[in-house]
Amino acid sequence: MSDIFREVEEDLRRERYESLWDTYGAYVIGGAVALIVAVGAVSWWNASTKTAAEDAARAFVAADQLAEEGNTEEAAAAFATLAEEGNGGYEAVAGIRAAGLMAEAGDVDGAVARLDAIAAGGGDDTLRSLAALRAAMLLADTASIDDLNIRLAPLAEEGEPFRFSALELLGFAALKAGDEDAAANNFQMLADAAGAPPLMRERARDMLRGLQVDGPVARQLPATPAGEEGEAGEADDTGTAEAPGTEENASGGEAQ
Repeated sequence: MSDIFREVEEDLRRERYESLWDTYGAYVIGGAVALIVAVGAVSWWNASTKTAAEDAARAFVAADQLAEEGNTEEAAAAFATLAEEGNGGYEAVAGIRAAGLMAEAGDVDGAVARLDAIAAGGGDDTLRSLAALRAAMLLADTASIDDLNIRLAPLAEEGEPFRFSALELLGFAALKAGDEDAAANNFQMLADAAGAPPLMRERARDMLRGLQVDGPVARQLPATPAGEEGEAGEADDTGTAEAPGTEENASGGEAQ
């Protein structure tokens, strides 16, 4: 008798499952297919993104090789193409390199325009700041002190990655414009900045000694820590206002 009840129960269970499948089976299949498609799409995206990054890296190295060989025009075009394609994360770095080569070839206006576009765009904040600093450097000999102040003042604020280079460039710009007080203020902030590269701090102190300005900025200069002079003497010019993390070192912060 128990076998009969078991068979009836199994029949009822089977009918319930079949009814549920008839009702929801399509959704289950659809969900499974959607999951497979989603996983496949993610796998494809990861693979294609990796391929794009590898292709961009190869293109960047090839363009850099052209520059090393002196093919400035071809290298600039290659970097510009890479910057405009928007693949692999090399857009800003390639754009900054292209601008540097454009300026080297005499197209300063075009280089500044490209750098300004990078600085005003999205993406990595450090690279945007670097582009803004490079544009100001290219204009240092021709732009007015007001224009340079507008460009450099935001970069010289606390916490900015190129603050020390911006302060140095502001100091020289003010000096060129004949404003010794403003120049001394900028050089004093740089001389007092414990995190500034030693060579830059030493230059700032030399400028302050030469200016001999009376007033708050002429306060006692901090003594050079033991061993700092040797470090500064051995340092290259990557800490100068002319090459703080140049395009070749665009991915990092200020060359310190």
